[in-house]
Amino acid sequence: MIAINLDQVTVTYISQPIFKGLAWEIHSDRCVGLIGPNGCGKSTLLRLIAGELTSDTGYVVRASGLKIGYLTQEPRLDNNRTVLEEGLSAAVELMQVEHALSALEHRLADPAVYGDETVLAQVLDEQTHLLDAYTRLGGPGYEGRVRSILQEIGFSGEAYLNLSVATLSGGQKKLLGLAKLLVTQPHVLLLDEPDNHLDMAGKALLERLINAHQGAVIIVSHDRYLLDLVVDEIVELEEGRPVHYLGDYSEYAFEKSMRQLRQQQLFQ
Repeated sequence: MIAINLDQVTVTYISQPIFKGLAWEIHSDRCVGLIGPNGCGKSTLLRLIAGELTSDTGYVVRASGLKIGYLTQEPRLDNNRTVLEEGLSAAVELMQVEHALSALEHRLADPAVYGDETVLAQVLDEQTHLLDAYTRLGGPGYEGRVRSILQEIGFSGEAYLNLSVATLSGGQKKLLGLAKLLVTQPHVLLLDEPDNHLDMAGKALLERLINAHQGAVIIVSHDRYLLDLVVDEIVELEEGRPVHYLGDYSEYAFEKSMRQLRQQQLFQ
């Protein structure tokens, strides 16, 4: 199944095309390694897929109801929160519903509300709709799910959960950013150099999380060993166009060398 379709996409930066006429079908069941030299547009392409950029031409068509999780090179975290608070902030819509319910509780304690039958009925009706939304968004088991995922990535115990985000190492911030994405259960994961700052144990954990993800993954990484362990396909950006190679990084390296050898033979 195709999760995202890019059709004749062009993106220009200061009159210089980064992509021109780019086409790519992103499948819902594949992990793709996106590679290419620095400055070729890998991060720009991820931002386009995530919807943070718009194309100058062509279309980016996403499957109906598709949820995309995007981990940038520097995770977007609030240093004023604890690890648990940051994890809980992942479900933005759910947090908005919780805040609305809290505000309603204060209104219900207001004599001007509970003393007026008409106003009280309106507030109670609004509360019912909000409670339905809270249940639909997974509110009753949400904190437990967040705690479970945080424990899985190494933040086990209240002491770790109460750490300030500001005190975390670069690798811990990467994993916390990834945990926030997993909390939202996205269909597509976009990972921009997620292995930066990670030690060997962190990379092993990252590998397990990627392989366990039920959906599409696009990962930008310079770690050939990691790509060998997780990807089904390599997409290399060459002069603003994606070139596809089935298999892991080692298979890509072999196939590319064979292509180059055949090209050399044609010109001899």
